[in-house]
Amino acid sequence: MQLDELQREAERLTPEERRKLIGFLVSIDIRRDRMELSRRLDDQDSQSWINLKEAERRLKTDGV
Repeated sequence: MQLDELQREAERLTPEERRKLIGFLVSIDIRRDRMELSRRLDDQDSQSWINLKEAERRLKTDGV
């Protein structure tokens, strides 16, 4: 199914169905974020690590 088809179908949903769909889509993002965080925390390769100054810089530039 193409994105435009999904969008048309979403427009036909009731408000309750849309809330459930939104919840489902958000849960997918949360699950992916959690898996990525776990992968990064488990990374034993010090080449992948950054120091605290770099972390602060990234947080500032990413608007966090």
